[in-house]
Formats: sequence, C-alpha cells, structure tokens
Amino acid sequence: MKKGVIVRALLAVFFVTYPFLVYFGIQLLPPSFFGLVLIALLAMRLGVLLPEERRVFVPILLAFLGYAIATVIFDSALMLLFYPALVNFSLCFVFLNSLRGEESLLMRIVRIRGAVISQYTSAYLYRLTALWAGFFVLNGMISIWTITLSMQAWTLYNGLISYFIVAILGCAEWLFRRRYKKQKGVS
Repeated sequence: MKKGVIVRALLAVFFVTYPFLVYFGIQLLPPSFFGLVLIALLAMRLGVLLPEERRVFVPILLAFLGYAIATVIFDSALMLLFYPALVNFSLCFVFLNSLRGEESLLMRIVRIRGAVISQYTSAYLYRLTALWAGFFVLNGMISIWTITLSMQAWTLYNGLISYFIVAILGCAEWLFRRRYKKQKGVS
C-alpha cells in the first residue's frame, strides 16, 4: 500500500471520528494532545501531496497547521470545537475556487473517471459544485452554532447528523441526475 494512501486514510478516519474522539477523549487528555495529533497528520499529508494538489491544498493545510499549533499553544477545549467548521469552510473554498477556473471540481472528477460527458454536463456540474459550496458554508455555520449549545449537541451534529445530511444530499442529487439525464436523453 502506498504511503500517500495510508496518510489520506488516517486523515479521513481522524476527521470522521473527530467529534467522538474529542467528546470521549477530552475527559482523559488535554486539548493540546489533539492539536499534536493533528499536526503530525497534517505534516504527513503535506509530505505526500501530489504536484497537481499543491496549488490548492498547501494553503489549506497550512491554515489547518496554524489552527493545530494554536490549539497546542492555548490548550483550549473550546478551540477543538471549531475544527469541523474549519473543514467545512475549507471544502467550500475548494469548491468555490474551482468555479473560477476552466472546469469545476466536479467536472474534473468526472473527466478523471472517464465518464461520458454530454453537452449538458459542464453546466450541470458547475451548478452542482456551487450547490455543494453553499452546503459547506451552511454546514460550517451550523457547526459553529452547535458550539453554543452543549458538548452532546455539538458531537451529535458534527459526528452524525451532518454526515446524514451529506448522504441525503448525495442521494437526492443522484436521483435528480438520473431524472435529468432521462429528460435530456443522455445515457
């Protein structure tokens, strides 16, 4: 298994389980521990960036490193709670930034996968990319709002509900795309 795949998988597992790790771990470990783990994972991720990823991901990873270092310095449990919002706003940035280029992020993914591209694909994926960017802004704002509630509410939303919303949005888009393709006569 390639080193890059392992690092990406570790980051994915860390991100997905982060709210639960914080919820249960904060009772046993200082907040700075989570910052140190994040610093290590981000440093590894920087080390396995592909050349084509650098332009977009280096600034984002550096912002996350700054966040992680601040978490270690201030040793603040409150700072730990902003991580999901930071992830959402970063994803929004990536999606929105791709709209400024020749191809949206989703169009690039479709091309990489070798899928059939119709005359309607580019405009559809442009709007879909904008929709996901909007979702990530909204999700980030809700994540911040949950910080003002309780630790349980923050964990429930950021560790479960937001993932269900992503799944529902993904399934709804898939169903809409099937209908849209049928309507346009595209296979």
